[in-house]
Amino acid sequence: MAINHRLVRIHLLLDPVEGRPNGAWVIEYRRQAFLTDPGGGNPEPFTRGGRPSQVVESRAKARPPLTGFDVKTREDIARQLRINPALVEFVQRSDPTFPEPIVTFNEGPIWDAEAVEGWAPTSKTLPLPLPEIAEPPHSGASKTSG
Repeated sequence: MAINHRLVRIHLLLDPVEGRPNGAWVIEYRRQAFLTDPGGGNPEPFTRGGRPSQVVESRAKARPPLTGFDVKTREDIARQLRINPALVEFVQRSDPTFPEPIVTFNEGPIWDAEAVEGWAPTSKTLPLPLPEIAEPPHSGASKTSG
């Protein structure tokens, strides 16, 4: 089943977390959650248990001084590249510059949208030009007036 990126929730934990001196985020989807560094590094399974937190808004909704954070799913990346979602895994394995997912839920991985946008090929996929075709042969014999 594909991940719906609109259902991914990100929270900044307000209390200090041992082993994470720069703070911690919780990234949740459905009933699964991961504790990560801010921005998604070093994920580990997590149960929030009522800890105080602040929602990390999307970049479009964030207000200064916060910058916001967006995620992309396999389907989002496939749409951007105009490929089948199954090929995203091939791109991930074959291109060492492709960003690593920030977390992998049971339904699949999610990526930092900004990292994917920074990686994305700069040239647009263009349709191949049609080969030049000679004039079609005339049907039937030529007519002469007379």
